[in-house]
Amino acid sequence: MATSLLQHLRTGTRAAHRALEDDLGFLSRLTSPSRYEEVLAAFLGFHEPLEKALEASIAAHRLPWELPPGADHLAADLLRSGWSPARIAALPRSSPPDVRTLPALVGSLYVLEGSRLGGRLITRWVGDALGAVPVSFFAGDGDTRRRFRGFCAMAEDAVLAEDAQAVGEAANSHFLLFQEWLSAALPSEAS
Repeated sequence: MATSLLQHLRTGTRAAHRALEDDLGFLSRLTSPSRYEEVLAAFLGFHEPLEKALEASIAAHRLPWELPPGADHLAADLLRSGWSPARIAALPRSSPPDVRTLPALVGSLYVLEGSRLGGRLITRWVGDALGAVPVSFFAGDGDTRRRFRGFCAMAEDAVLAEDAQAVGEAANSHFLLFQEWLSAALPSEAS
């Protein structure tokens, strides 16, 4: 590829990524431990079905990639916040993006793996703003930069040049679905 897949994705998803951050004002929503729990619950409602769909597609494509336990960490953070297993199980779940094709799979993985890069920053901000609240989901496991570089190398090897556009479209679709889910799942600050 003349332009690397990563460069194509960074450029092609910049507006969708920024819209998600700007429209939701994500960090400003974390104003109290209870608001933080609402964010964790909304994330779980999106991530749990997404991870199941991604795992099935990763296996079907024999992609050499393993998802870390994101939804498990979200559920554990809610449990540590005092939520019961029944309350967690009763949370609404989203319909995941269609990730059955390889470009759609890689596009969604790009968004998911890229989002982990900001987790360390969010972890510090949450700690400064809210004190001791569970942050295992945002803290992640290990070196997120190294993991993201590994993902990018794997994606470059797996995706054909002619599929780069479809990967970008899938990533943009993922951003939009997540934005719509969070907008619907998170109560407004006034409620």
